Amino acid sequence: MIFDAPLVKGTFKKRLAVLEKKLAEKPNDTVRMLKQVVCDDKEHLATLMDKILGVKGEGVMLKDPESHYEGRRSFSLLKVKKFDDAEATVIGHHKGTGRCSGMCGAIQVREKDGTEFKIGSGFDDAQRRKPPKIGCTVTFKF
Repeated sequence: MIFDAPLVKGTFKKRLAVLEKKLAEKPNDTVRMLKQVVCDDKEHLATLMDKILGVKGEGVMLKDPESHYEGRRSFSLLKVKKFDDAEATVIGHHKGTGRCSGMCGAIQVREKDGTEFKIGSGFDDAQRRKPPKIGCTVTFKF
């Protein structure tokens, strides 16, 4: 599934047009273009998200049609994903390493059903220096 042509000069819209033309010249059952949809507004985005999540997709990539290709993170490309949250009890702390040396690297938590796991991302340095106490409840997103 092809969704962009980074070596083609021009806007995203132009790159898609070049892709469509090239693929039409040599039809192929193996290589296809990913269908692109213009998102009209927030309601349209919600409908697209519902469709994609309904078939076990992760989310939607929003791309500015007038943007030029950037080989790095870009403000012209936005990933939209759905997150859920839940609560768990802190049952331990793991020491940080590298940049987080001397601070908390992760907290060990247990959900009500007994599932245990570590949470190591989403903390700033102040939170790592003073992590949630053992026995308290934390909310996490996934």
